[in-house]
Amino acid sequence: MPTITKCAQATINRPAAEIWARIGNFTDISWIPGSEEARASMDGDLRTVRRNAWDKIGFSLSQRLTNHDDAQYTYSYALPEPVNFEKIVGRDLTAHAIDGTLKVTPLSDTSSHVTWELETEDFLIEGAFKEYQKALDTVKALMEG
Repeated sequence: MPTITKCAQATINRPAAEIWARIGNFTDISWIPGSEEARASMDGDLRTVRRNAWDKIGFSLSQRLTNHDDAQYTYSYALPEPVNFEKIVGRDLTAHAIDGTLKVTPLSDTSSHVTWELETEDFLIEGAFKEYQKALDTVKALMEG
């Protein structure tokens, strides 16, 4: 199944190191809206995300960390195996990719551009993209006060 790539982005009036300190930990998803009822755990390079609502239906999402570079303010991840979303969307739909790259690029000493690129199947792209953009917009609002 072909995948689609979209990129959420925000320019934040904060130094890159300060932004990275908030969003650069692959296991910490607390900055993502809706994550108050979610938790992530690591086993080696594998992050497993669980949400309270997902627990009730026996669903979780695993992502493999493929690159993490604190000096370049970036990390990337990919699905370690296909994920069937039937329990979530009610149809037998399988994602073979939910791959992403989060990157903070300094623009100046006090401003940075944050991108979160997502590659996934068409049935997930719009909802996931909206979630990613909302996360970056929330970080911008919190960090700029």
